[in-house]
Amino acid sequence: MTAQNELKNTVFHTAMIGAGASGLMCAGSFERPKIIIEHNAKPGAKVSVSGGGNCNFSNRFVSATDYLCQNKHFCKNALAAFRPQDFLRLLEEHHIAWEERSNGQLFAFGAQHIVRLLVRRAQAAHTQILTNTQALDVRRENGLFVIDTSEGPVRAQYLVLACGGLSFPALGASAFGIKIAEKFGLQIIEQHPALAGLSFPKELRERFKPLAGNSLPATASCGKHAFTDHLLFTHEGISGPAVLQTSLYWTAGQTVTVNFLPGEDALAFLHTQKNSAKTFASALHGKLSAKVVKTLLAGLPQDLPNASRLTLEEAARRLNRFSFIPAGTAGYTRAEVTAGGVDTKEINPSTFEARRVPGLYIIGELLDVTGRLGGFNLHWAWSSGFAAAKALEKKF
Repeated sequence: MTAQNELKNTVFHTAMIGAGASGLMCAGSFERPKIIIEHNAKPGAKVSVSGGGNCNFSNRFVSATDYLCQNKHFCKNALAAFRPQDFLRLLEEHHIAWEERSNGQLFAFGAQHIVRLLVRRAQAAHTQILTNTQALDVRRENGLFVIDTSEGPVRAQYLVLACGGLSFPALGASAFGIKIAEKFGLQIIEQHPALAGLSFPKELRERFKPLAGNSLPATASCGKHAFTDHLLFTHEGISGPAVLQTSLYWTAGQTVTVNFLPGEDALAFLHTQKNSAKTFASALHGKLSAKVVKTLLAGLPQDLPNASRLTLEEAARRLNRFSFIPAGTAGYTRAEVTAGGVDTKEINPSTFEARRVPGLYIIGELLDVTGRLGGFNLHWAWSSGFAAAKALEKKF
């Protein structure tokens, strides 16, 4: 029997679209005959590159407050059902080493170990992984879900959309999952790049371009959200952990403020240095590089002892409260995740089944749930995938 005929004549308990983090976790967490349709040559492509290849797989301090979602309570059930220590237990059972870094971030010593674990679990739980296969369309037919694929139709009693978001287009990210959700009448929260660098407006871009590649500690803030971590200057604007976190809460037209001397009152400090340093750069030596100081304070007299009160106040403002309205984000090619997605009002928060489409489950990044930087998004993949699996396990 050919592979196409085998697919045509088989009715799976569950079909899943997407062999990423949430899909693999879901598949490995319940033992029913199932199939995953994956367009990439290998499963877990995005997991393989996460955390710089070391996979920041979770965070010790995960809570619902770490996620941006229009329904602030939606994440609670899933996060309670599958906690960071549950994933750590999996790693320990399979003798996979891990380490805890700052702020509770949990890392593996190689993302490939996590991918192999997820694939092995899924296969052990009666999962067929169909790689290099494009899902083309989905429809309901005679009480079954029928997925038209490049290898022929796949039929199943239940369908899980685990297609991910739009970030990492080089790994094949697409809007397929959203299109299918829309086809079934589900509401969508507008998607946009998140955990991405921010671009300077044109007038600032040329001025700051020589700083590209320079990194320093800073506090970036937007509205009531502020994050202190490293900031990286790029050719287009600013990036680095402090900025990526801030970008999650930024919307077009909002002002972003950067404090280049976190914890330091710049004006008070400059007053103490006024008679002991010749220039702003020399006064700030050891705190900021001369190149950064000169770029930040461009257009101001650099002679500190003779600086007027207004000059000192403007210098302090630029050092402690440098504000601008970003031209945009660095886009999906450089975004860690996609914000927005299927409206969580459409989804049962305990089972992840679509309320208006019985048998359809939606998990992971495809939902309007976006975590902060630091392992929260992968943990959401594990939690949402696990919750859907426990619900599907009960279906006959």
